[in-house]
Amino acid sequence: MKKLTIVASNRDRLDLDSYITKYFIKSLENQSEKDFEVLIADGGSKNYEELKEHFASRECEPLIRIVQEPLGEKFERAKLNNVGVRNANTPYIMTTDVDMFFAKDFVKVLLNHVAPNVFIESRTMYWKPNMTKQIYKGRVDPFNNIEECKIGRIKKRTTAGGCQCAHIDQWEKVRGFDEDFVGWGSEDYDLYTRMQRSKAKVKWLGETRESINLFHQHHEKLDIKGDLESQEVNKRLLTKAMGGRRPFQANPNGWGGIYS
Repeated sequence: MKKLTIVASNRDRLDLDSYITKYFIKSLENQSEKDFEVLIADGGSKNYEELKEHFASRECEPLIRIVQEPLGEKFERAKLNNVGVRNANTPYIMTTDVDMFFAKDFVKVLLNHVAPNVFIESRTMYWKPNMTKQIYKGRVDPFNNIEECKIGRIKKRTTAGGCQCAHIDQWEKVRGFDEDFVGWGSEDYDLYTRMQRSKAKVKWLGETRESINLFHQHHEKLDIKGDLESQEVNKRLLTKAMGGRRPFQANPNGWGGIYS
């Protein structure tokens, strides 16, 4: 059995013909440490059957599985992440997104820090549009020379990280992400806060530009208006959850679903 499952939530973002998907998958194939598999938690993508067939026919590492939890009108990152965690088969589980790029030592560094009581986050470099274009045109090579590609904004700790990793027992203790959060935004910081309050030891990766191994590929927004509306709702939920000196409380809402 592999040691780590990388869970990535998706709805109509993965496109096998797009650069963003090709670089996401190839960066996982290029990892120096192979002790992991990938699970796509899909929210009802139009090309789900195509993705399922493609991943099932792959003959190279890592293993990529896909499960589906059809969503309503809104994208629900928190719910899909929970579905991914609940369907993982490894002791350690990491959640992330399908628009990320992982430097070749990302998994190696991550697994050097995992432990039953540790919660791992990683700061993320957001590639600027021109940097992303240069990569897609082959003018710079993030697979063999990542240092050339470290041009962009590094996300602050206050907005949490581009990944969240913990032992399955720790995920079950906090009951994953709070599914009251819709769209995306603030659900990761709420999880981070509950992990802290549960007495998990927090470890941040990528604290310096030199140590950054996680990158966000620039792309156009699918639903800017919907994203902004969801983020405003989520900010109010987060403010309520953060109020006062509260003790640890597990997620009281939905906790994913398990599929065969």
